Amino acid sequence: MSNVIQIKSTGGFTRMDNDLYEALIGADLSGRELRVALAIHRLTSGYNKEAVKVAALYVAKMMYADEEKAVSERANVSRAINSLIRQRVLFRDGGSRDPITFLPVNEWKIDPKSTVSKSTQCVEKIPATVSKITHIKDINTNTNPNGLVVAADASTSEISESEPEQQGTPEPDQPEPAKADRIPYSKIVEIYNAVCVGVLPKCVKLSPKRKNLIKGCWNLEINGIHPFRKGEFWTAYFTDCLTNKHWIGDNDRGWTADIEFLTRQDKVLKVLEAL
Repeated sequence: MSNVIQIKSTGGFTRMDNDLYEALIGADLSGRELRVALAIHRLTSGYNKEAVKVAALYVAKMMYADEEKAVSERANVSRAINSLIRQRVLFRDGGSRDPITFLPVNEWKIDPKSTVSKSTQCVEKIPATVSKITHIKDINTNTNPNGLVVAADASTSEISESEPEQQGTPEPDQPEPAKADRIPYSKIVEIYNAVCVGVLPKCVKLSPKRKNLIKGCWNLEINGIHPFRKGEFWTAYFTDCLTNKHWIGDNDRGWTADIEFLTRQDKVLKVLEAL
């Protein structure tokens, strides 16, 4: 018995270029990103169009039969579209109301997987391979913080930066034990540089002002949750910042943001409230 199903012309179908088909199969995209890409393909090739003007809510309704679910997922779909644009899978010359289309496969720049070290409370480093999350899309902030949290309890909203907990009084003639910051500033800087360098200035030094701004993000509470206590959220946040054209130099002065600007409380809230 043949497993080839004949397509009835009366039923309708959407043709897909083989190169695009194989590229989507091999691309290391999230499930939501892949579904969004397929939806855009349906709305373009499926209607013999090169590009299409489409709202994130419309794509969400294509993905979810339940209308209430679609409405709640609109922001996640919007972030997935922005991520695909940043990875040059999709292209849109302008804002969210402008047409969107696919770029040639040879121009795609899919985010690679990266290897990071998880630090446990016993200070033992365990190598672990994880997928680099490209934006805030799939983060469940109700879970406990991941390896980014070195010595902080996720339920503690007030963390001392300058007076970390001591491990007792050192014995005479014994070296004083090293103090560990509860906020992993160096790891946050590492994430910023990994995501933003090449577009924004590299952070080479953490001044007291910059530490204080990062601490403000770390202690930011939204609906009883501290989202910036997850390493993925920092990656996602900095990635979403790169979608602001003015911040990445598309202005009459050629000015660009830096880590100090992006960790200001008003800028953080501006990004989060726009999602």
